[in-house]
Amino acid sequence: MSENAFEVPLSEVDGHLPDVISAAAQRHTIAYLTDRGRRVAAIVPAEEAWYWTPGWQSAEAEADADAREGRTRAFDSMDDLFAEIDTVRGERSE
Repeated sequence: MSENAFEVPLSEVDGHLPDVISAAAQRHTIAYLTDRGRRVAAIVPAEEAWYWTPGWQSAEAEADADAREGRTRAFDSMDDLFAEIDTVRGERSE
């Protein structure tokens, strides 16, 4: 989502905040509000706000750490992946 993010200086937002919000929603991206070039706030489209919740960001950080530390596995097929999930959950299918 943030690949298409855009920045708007606070000095230019006055009277144009509804336009900035609409642009972020229509583009499905973040609008960063800046003060002297420093990002101070972000407008995130409502349907994508879940990603920025503390719980989700914590899970993202954990996943990144797992990948860095090599705590990942590759599977030959989706069937193998789902079989492993069932095994971990204790739902072995026979």
